[in-house]
Amino acid sequence: MSQVVIEGILTNYQVFGDGKETLLILPGWKRSISEWAIVAKSLSSKYKVVLLDLPGFGATTLPKSTFGVFEYADFVKKFLIKIKIDKCVVLGHSFGGRLGIILATDEKIVDKLILVDAGGIEKKSLYAKSMSVLKSVAGPVFMALPGSFKHKIGNIIGSEDYKASGEIRKIFVKTVNQNLRPLLSKIKVPAFIIWGDKDNQLSVSLTKTFKKEITNSKIRIVWGAGHDPHIQKTEQLISILKDIL
Repeated sequence: MSQVVIEGILTNYQVFGDGKETLLILPGWKRSISEWAIVAKSLSSKYKVVLLDLPGFGATTLPKSTFGVFEYADFVKKFLIKIKIDKCVVLGHSFGGRLGIILATDEKIVDKLILVDAGGIEKKSLYAKSMSVLKSVAGPVFMALPGSFKHKIGNIIGSEDYKASGEIRKIFVKTVNQNLRPLLSKIKVPAFIIWGDKDNQLSVSLTKTFKKEITNSKIRIVWGAGHDPHIQKTEQLISILKDIL
């Protein structure tokens, strides 16, 4: 494990291998780089594989302000500059996929994009939908309620991620409602959309939208996997990654 400080955030990361090309892996929401270690090691003979704990997750400290996906993506850019990586392949899982979408619009940073059960274009979360309904029905009355009370409502009707978000709840609410679909057509680098066919968090049907709107893209399915192919079907995912990298 290694650590650097980026704008006051103590940042945890790990590097496997010393290949000429770099593969950056961005984990999902509140996930740690430890769950990607097996995948990283298996690809380290060809790539320099960098695993990054995002702010507020794993061993990286919380951001000092309420980050949204664009602030997270900007943080990743600063991280790459800090450790002297000019260009890389980016693999983003779930929440990390949101950041991958943003980063891949800049060909100076990313030369290939891999999205694994990625977020960013799904319909509004149950929490977001419920809040919208309450705002429209109750209007100023609901908005005037104490934040703690609104959070209690969210805990009752919100998504599992919302319920588990704790001290970074404001960040969760901000990021989950940022629709990145308009960015897909701006991605010109080769892209691979990898999905578990049993994903019950983000439907495999989303792959069609990614494929349609990212010009140079291909779909690969991890059969029998849910939202976490790297954990549930590790060897199958590694085989796919070795095939496309």
